[in-house]
Amino acid sequence: MIKKTYGLCEAVILVLLGVAIIWFALSAHYGLLMNVKFRWLTVTGAVLALVMGLVSLTGPRRRPGLNTFIFVLMLLVVFFGKPYLPDAGSPNLTEPPLQAGLWDQIDQTRFPQKDLPALYLSEAEALYRTDASFTTVGVAKRLEVLDSHASFALMTTVMACCIADMFAVGFRVHSDDWEQIEDGQWIMVSGKLAQEQTEIVLPNFRFGRAMLSSVHETYYLQPENIMSYDRVAQLPLLTDRLGTRTNRLFTRVLQESGLWQDLEGKGPFTVFVPVDQAIENLSSVSFDDLSPTALKQFASSHIVKGRFLTPDLMEQEKLETLDGGLLQVELMNGKLRINQSRLLFRNTEARNGVIHYIYPAILPGAWGGRQ
Repeated sequence: MIKKTYGLCEAVILVLLGVAIIWFALSAHYGLLMNVKFRWLTVTGAVLALVMGLVSLTGPRRRPGLNTFIFVLMLLVVFFGKPYLPDAGSPNLTEPPLQAGLWDQIDQTRFPQKDLPALYLSEAEALYRTDASFTTVGVAKRLEVLDSHASFALMTTVMACCIADMFAVGFRVHSDDWEQIEDGQWIMVSGKLAQEQTEIVLPNFRFGRAMLSSVHETYYLQPENIMSYDRVAQLPLLTDRLGTRTNRLFTRVLQESGLWQDLEGKGPFTVFVPVDQAIENLSSVSFDDLSPTALKQFASSHIVKGRFLTPDLMEQEKLETLDGGLLQVELMNGKLRINQSRLLFRNTEARNGVIHYIYPAILPGAWGGRQ
């Protein structure tokens, strides 16, 4: 009798859980903190839970083998589907551009890095007692209850799976410039913990029984410095990317033509860089004999305005270069070509543009190249 009652309760819980998660995944609230790219994985996990519960309810007897099979499928969805992967704009604290960007602006001896979930769950009290400073990164959420306190919530998900992704935690951050913080913006906060003195209703936002997000009820972040995190903004300039030994000949052309200074500007530009061998194979062209005007024409024929990563290029038919010429964008045998030039290395991103390495080089139309 006890086993039968337990089995019935388990089945009902699974059915309710599956229905609740499906409702949450299909609602407009899913994208509040979750990565919408993985909505289908959340739905898949919910459907599996629902099926498991229905089988347990309708079956003539308990089928532990089938339940185990469905549970294993759910685990596979979690661990191999990786629904917790961050979105394209999300920071990776071990990513070199971030380490070379925002973190270089922080005195890490004074403000050591702290993970927001660990800070919320275990380290807050110790940091408050020792009056220690730290730096943490999270998503800024603008909430009506906190707006009235000139504050916003710095949030992050605690766990990573189709079910547990629904739970997020964070700290209230008071800021004199809180109106400048955008909802959903990744930011880095350096400062200390202070004890909450103002009564704030917690949790700060909840949707039905499907999602719960909470701001720490005892402490809040008293920031000394708040910086927004933009992955692209932390990247090196095009000239920093180009100033390497692997493309020394095209770098020389850019410098002697006067375009080097342009690539230090705001942009964005997309640069199709011919590898050194491509330039060396231009036997009909001697760059030592070319005037700065001719060098500029050659370099300009490899540069277009705008940031065109590979997916963007595939949507184009033609691109206008800085010298007014046209580059033909073609997909041949599943491979992208720019004026018959092959893309050898793609999508080297810079703060003010993107670089694609090509072979052979592109010749301006006046030199006999294709337009």
